[in-house]
Amino acid sequence: MFQNVVGRDGVQLGGEVSRTMKPYPKALDWARYICAFLLFTYGISKVRGVQFTVPQDLAQKPIGSLSGYWLTWYYYSYSHSYRLILGFTQITGGALLLFRKTSLLGATLLTPVMANILLINIFFHISAGAAFMSSAILACLLALLSHERVALLQVFWSSQQPEPADSRRLHRRVALLIVLGALSGIVFGILRSHH
Repeated sequence: MFQNVVGRDGVQLGGEVSRTMKPYPKALDWARYICAFLLFTYGISKVRGVQFTVPQDLAQKPIGSLSGYWLTWYYYSYSHSYRLILGFTQITGGALLLFRKTSLLGATLLTPVMANILLINIFFHISAGAAFMSSAILACLLALLSHERVALLQVFWSSQQPEPADSRRLHRRVALLIVLGALSGIVFGILRSHH
């Protein structure tokens, strides 16, 4: 028979593992619903071809004359398949956010996607409104991830096996060589660009 002793991190010790359920903030429910609505809106607009379409007269202009906004739109309009994949990713993630049981999966799927969209909106000067909306969506996703940080830490850190003790030194040397190689490539690239 298993003894039910709950450890400090909410994991049952001495047998079957389960997490003690903590209260779910009502604000996260509203955040999920708002995010899902916005993601459906943006995802459907990509699938329908409303986003990432360039007027014919603009497509004839020299690429150097385009603003960051139109350059981005032109670039992403090149691939119809990519636009559909991005749209369906937003729609699928939005659907996962509609339910508490799948919201963590949705937030995990969408966080890198929305972080990339936010960076594009900021650095390619898409619009202040687009940057604000993608920031709001990303903030909601991060709030959902933060609520489950103990479980995420367990999955991505605590339960992961380290390198075996007998070959740990070898693994560290390989990792160090890779980092040094990457850093030397960066330094070489910077020095070369200045000459």
